[in-house]
Amino acid sequence: MLGISGDSPPCHAAFVKARGVQFPQLSDLHRTAIKAYGVLDEERNVAYRSTFVIDREGVLRWGQAGDRQMIRDGREVLRVLNVVEGLRTPS
Repeated sequence: MLGISGDSPPCHAAFVKARGVQFPQLSDLHRTAIKAYGVLDEERNVAYRSTFVIDREGVLRWGQAGDRQMIRDGREVLRVLNVVEGLRTPS
């Protein structure tokens, strides 16, 4: 799991410290990933609040995006992660 945002690395470090985040944060200052996933609010040059589940083979399995007022349900994300993990074939 990792987080991606258009914020700078120092902003990410402050976020991790304040929230106790336990996964890596990637800075997308040039909006490359944000544009690739179609979640750039071009008028404001910020990403819509988005969550994507991509499996180990790089296949997009689930996603959602919305404005800042959108409430994301962490339970639904965990459910999707469990389903995607269950799709894996043992090595």
